[in-house]
Amino acid sequence: MSGGGRFPRPLSPAGRASSGRLRCWKEIASYLARDERTVRRWEKSEGLPVHRLQHSHSGSVFAEIEELDAWTASRTDRAAEKPETAAASHGRRRMAVFGAFTVCSFAVVAAAAWIAVSLRSRPPPVATPVPLTTHPGRELEGALSPDGREVAYAWDGESGDHFDIYVQGAQAGAPRLRLTSGPADEYSPAWSPDGLSLAFLRQTAATKAAIVVVPRRGGVEKTVAEIATGLWPEWGRPGRFLAWAPGGQWLIAVGRYGPHNNDRLLRIDAMAGEPQAITSPPATAMGDTGPAISPDRKMLAFSRRLSWGRSELCVLPLSQDLMPDGEVRRLDTGSAWNASPAWMPDGRRLIFSTGGMQGPHLARIAVAGPAGAERLPNLTYGWHPSTARMADGRVRLVYTQHYESVNLWRLPLDSGGPPVELARSAHWSYEPDYSPDGTRIAFLSDRTGEVEVWASGADGRNPQQWTFLKQPSLGAPRWSPDSRRIAFTAPGDDGSSIYLIDSPGQAPRRVAGSHRCGYLAWSPDGRALYFSSDRAGVQIWKVAAEGGEAVQVTSRGGRVPAVSPDGRFLYYLWDLSSAGENHLFRLPLAGGQEESVLQYVDAFSVSASGIGFKYYRAGNDPDGPYLRFFRFADGRTERLPIPVNPLRYGVAVSPDGRFLAYAQADFAVTDLMLVDGLR
Repeated sequence: MSGGGRFPRPLSPAGRASSGRLRCWKEIASYLARDERTVRRWEKSEGLPVHRLQHSHSGSVFAEIEELDAWTASRTDRAAEKPETAAASHGRRRMAVFGAFTVCSFAVVAAAAWIAVSLRSRPPPVATPVPLTTHPGRELEGALSPDGREVAYAWDGESGDHFDIYVQGAQAGAPRLRLTSGPADEYSPAWSPDGLSLAFLRQTAATKAAIVVVPRRGGVEKTVAEIATGLWPEWGRPGRFLAWAPGGQWLIAVGRYGPHNNDRLLRIDAMAGEPQAITSPPATAMGDTGPAISPDRKMLAFSRRLSWGRSELCVLPLSQDLMPDGEVRRLDTGSAWNASPAWMPDGRRLIFSTGGMQGPHLARIAVAGPAGAERLPNLTYGWHPSTARMADGRVRLVYTQHYESVNLWRLPLDSGGPPVELARSAHWSYEPDYSPDGTRIAFLSDRTGEVEVWASGADGRNPQQWTFLKQPSLGAPRWSPDSRRIAFTAPGDDGSSIYLIDSPGQAPRRVAGSHRCGYLAWSPDGRALYFSSDRAGVQIWKVAAEGGEAVQVTSRGGRVPAVSPDGRFLYYLWDLSSAGENHLFRLPLAGGQEESVLQYVDAFSVSASGIGFKYYRAGNDPDGPYLRFFRFADGRTERLPIPVNPLRYGVAVSPDGRFLAYAQADFAVTDLMLVDGLR
């Protein structure tokens, strides 16, 4: 094997990237102590775990050090198969250069011996994933058939316009069968226990979905029920959203029930019947999702979303007719964010997604064992696991691997020039906010492995980490009016609270009275903070920056506050129709009635010259998202150039009104991965 027959560890820690990720072929080759040509060949012939950021650009790659280490360990036996031949070959190379490089040769021999001992001492990897699908676009929610031989999934096709349901054999390159072809989005396929049918959800309106059953090879569909839902399940609402119970009589779906405005789990007769709620999350929670029923039908596992970045892994005992037979029990996973559980075939353990929404990994936990979860080391960026036991006893696992690189961009508002990238990284940078003096931008980023508050120059240069909290998520940062402090939110026992930080690395101070806080905004004098909270429905509240008792400001609902630079108006979003179509309102702070300003606003930023916002209209004929700017001078709304890539969280207008900063996903990979023989 040219380039060396061994699969080495690096000779020193200097080759490691600080974040645990290698961002190009050169870094990967350096870490493995080989040339680029060799590691490129290993990717094709030996399964070296290298990920592509864009399907069409083979040079845009990254690799996780953890995955490279596990891959190297899996080659231990191969490296030890012919030690005498390898030693002889090494001896011949050493003798050829002995005269000039005696010291160097000795170092090489010592390093090679250390490598061999290190490899032999490593345990075999728990799982070795390989790509199952590599279609253009996004493949989500892969569901293994009961016998593990096929997988059903949702794919948005080569055009990326809407999701349909597909079935293919559970091996790479297997032909796929398209089961649906209508214009509506379809998602969350679930196999019947006998493997002859599939149920799935079809989005019929912005907040409605039909539960449909179809034969596994296609044919006549049957609509079982229609349910009220939240918005279409993007990554902010991790699924799954449908499960078919063993025995075949019942389906469990995620939906809204009665007057409640959060998600709960609904029991539905698979033949036809009215949905019936079987979980009751607290009114302050976002709701329950990710239902998974144990093989013996005695336990329901799910994820309870308490807030944007905090969700618990829960189990609920069930009666034979799938109604609650006890109390909900939270499993102690060691993480504040957990989603999409799946039962192992033994019915004693769960595999689930955990760690955080930007970069989750898969872990395993015993339902009736001691607290804590076992991380499955090779399964990074893992969502939607599905398991099945094969006829030979092997456990097969399929999951969605979703990775995005989200960066900040700046668009000129006055010159018509092209957008410019700010604060580039291979991770997430989002929720920008300009300092009032216009010299800096604060934003959130997980470039060090955890979401933290960062700040850079207004041109994106010299990014600096401000917080070191290692929380699963933080809320959007906001500069104080004097451009000296940053306010942000962080989760706690009583929901998120506002924290203030004066300089990088300083310990943040909690603002008393700001618990159960959402988005926030400063008052123009810097003495108070406005924030959204669900204490009495979702309303805007106000609290002193030094802490104290909060006062309710709005009465008809409101979230995402912002105060105009002149201090005259409080702006905020509200959805009057509960259909995900946010309207922007403003309320005179000196007294008076609220008034509607703009429709279909997903995110916004107020400046002295106007309002920059992300426009999105939901419904059966959605429009957007894209960027717009509303000018106060003439009341005109200007549609800005459409970004090349999908928009993500946050927009910010510079204080002088010249620029609009926003976040977009520059690279994205969403494929199904297969582990054939999970240990």
